Amino acid sequence: MRPTLGFAKTALALICAGLISSTAHARMVELEDSELSEVTGQAFINLTTDSNAGINYTRVNFGMNVDTQLNMKKLQLGQYNDSVTRPGEALGTSDLLINNFALGTVNADDTINPFKIANPFLELAYSGNKVVGVRIGFGEAKGILSGDIQSLTGNIPIKIQGSAGPVFDQASGWEQFLLSIAGVTRNTRLEADATLVQTNGSADPVRATHAGMVNGQVLGCVSGCNLGGLSDALLSLFASSGCQVLSLATCFPLSNFQSLPVGNMAVSDSAATAAIEGAAKGFFISMQTQDVAWRDMDNNALINTLKGAFMNLPKYRDANGNMVAPINIDFEQAFNGIPRQDTCLGTATAGC
Repeated sequence: MRPTLGFAKTALALICAGLISSTAHARMVELEDSELSEVTGQAFINLTTDSNAGINYTRVNFGMNVDTQLNMKKLQLGQYNDSVTRPGEALGTSDLLINNFALGTVNADDTINPFKIANPFLELAYSGNKVVGVRIGFGEAKGILSGDIQSLTGNIPIKIQGSAGPVFDQASGWEQFLLSIAGVTRNTRLEADATLVQTNGSADPVRATHAGMVNGQVLGCVSGCNLGGLSDALLSLFASSGCQVLSLATCFPLSNFQSLPVGNMAVSDSAATAAIEGAAKGFFISMQTQDVAWRDMDNNALINTLKGAFMNLPKYRDANGNMVAPINIDFEQAFNGIPRQDTCLGTATAGC
């Protein structure tokens, strides 16, 4: 299997698209020596290097914030020829395949809700004098990611949290009785962790077509449980197995989720700071000809990526130091999917 590194061109194009979609206005102003002595700053572009396990890295950092809204007919990476493919995967499939990919959304009056990016970078990995990997990443990212998702390879944790009402709506009468015994009402707030899975509930980091609760995962009580801590103990008796808790589905096709919130969309940005409040951290897409460990930009740990294409949207630390999932949805969205938001100027909603 020999995936190519033509992805470097795509990565650079994505960064350039973001730069082009941003506008800036400036003029040259002469400064006196006394004024210059009070100015400090950092280069707009700088290089950093790293090494691990015989692999050397060179990263080009773009020290800037970008607000962008972009559309791409197809984001497809990691499709190999029919005679050399991933073991156990269907011929003709891809590591990453998202049709009508978009970042940011458009309102009915053609105003734009941009996808916000801070500190984008492009990084190359070398083994000797040979390039074995390339990735495009964002120090911070926040906004709506849209697309018709066909397959994903990578690390994408999801938090499902919200009112138990939709759970009751999906449950049978017997299951509603069991939930009531556990102290759960329609107004109880429940939570569950989800990730990329197979349709049998096993974790599936390679060419996954579904997301959901892995086998053994249980619902947890956030608030409103009548029995307090005992509710969690009782809920733990009903673990997800084979993509079900009792008869409730716990795994769902990725194609159901056509617009995903990246970061905490409930947190408003402050014009007084350069930071993006509520932004997810450590988002990158990479392509490598062998397994490569990339440096996480949030906690400095190493993220092991598989040969081929890989998308990393890891858990990150929020403003309070808590580890949170980059994508948060409620149970209504989990069961019924998320419709695509408009990403095109004009009449088209997708594929513009």
